[in-house]
Amino acid sequence: MTDIKEIKLVDVKNNSNIINNLNSIYKLWGYEEVSPSFINSLETIKGRGVIDEKQVVGIVSNNSLCLRPEMTTSIVKLSSTRLINKKRPIRLFTTGMVFDKKNIKNTIKLQEKLQSGIELIGYDTKCPEIEVINILFDAIDNINLKDRSNLCLLVSTTKIMDLILNKYKNNNFEEIKKSLVNFDQDNLSKLEIDEDDKYILKDLLFTRGEPIAILNKLKNIYGASKTLDDLNFLFETLSKISNRYGVKLQLDPTFQPHLNLYEGIVFQLIVDNGKNKSVIAKGGRYDELVRSFSPNEKIFNGIGFTISIDILRNLIKEEKTDKKKILLMFKDSYLLEKGMNEQKVQQKKGNIAVLHLNPCDDLNKANQIMKENNCSEIFWVK
Repeated sequence: MTDIKEIKLVDVKNNSNIINNLNSIYKLWGYEEVSPSFINSLETIKGRGVIDEKQVVGIVSNNSLCLRPEMTTSIVKLSSTRLINKKRPIRLFTTGMVFDKKNIKNTIKLQEKLQSGIELIGYDTKCPEIEVINILFDAIDNINLKDRSNLCLLVSTTKIMDLILNKYKNNNFEEIKKSLVNFDQDNLSKLEIDEDDKYILKDLLFTRGEPIAILNKLKNIYGASKTLDDLNFLFETLSKISNRYGVKLQLDPTFQPHLNLYEGIVFQLIVDNGKNKSVIAKGGRYDELVRSFSPNEKIFNGIGFTISIDILRNLIKEEKTDKKKILLMFKDSYLLEKGMNEQKVQQKKGNIAVLHLNPCDDLNKANQIMKENNCSEIFWVK
């Protein structure tokens, strides 16, 4: 069983328009395009703890090689090899396919996903998140989303989860973490921990909202800390950026990403059209991944995001083009060369010109050919 399907021509066109739009924004921010390998060593993926081996699409019998399940690992590996001597910070963007598989009722479901994204590696600053999230907002702002598409950036950080779980290191640590991440109130109720602690943990499951307000609530529970002070600075800055772009900013202390890749800030950009919610982008920090690939780096930080082109494509308005699409036709074969010259003339004017290479002197047939080629008019070459 597979989800790998032939893509419709209109979807290919829309994909190309979205990618070109996104790439133009990345370049304006000083990012350079790279094209990392589709193929990864399975040991690279497993060794960094990025993803469960069961979700990886192997390409040889012993599964020693696999198709990339995400793009960040490939790019960080690239930065530690071919780009090892490039001056930091490294600003990179890429577009390409990622692959994964799921076992559902004894069948294997393969998925092929088109993604676009950026990576910022080795930036000597307190909060590289500010640049990356700013670019994400800018990129989506230049995409023509359908009306009533409300945007929300759901943010969390593994540091908050560390703060919450700190007192449980020797008491149901994994079970509490699992319950918080999976929103499992029943399992929390069954744990043998202090009842007051249960109340606080259950309350945290429903704690989500404006970041500064949530941080103040956490300070009241856990006291002042450098972690919360640093996050307060970050979210005060991000709030100003999100307001500028009309994006709602929401902090969820118990949100954790699917991939075991990020450590620090993690986020999802969600589109809500009133009927459905769609996650169009995901990202976060992966400092330990940088350290793992490049132990001699002076600055161990990396952060990026990926945008799902497949999801975004279904949320954009249909673009209208001002260009004419003209069908060039001729009645006698000796006019073919003149038709080719006229095609160039029309193209220089900015029109889309399709030359029908066979003579035609039947008006009804000519009109049928025009419709088949989605042209708006016929130019008769004489």
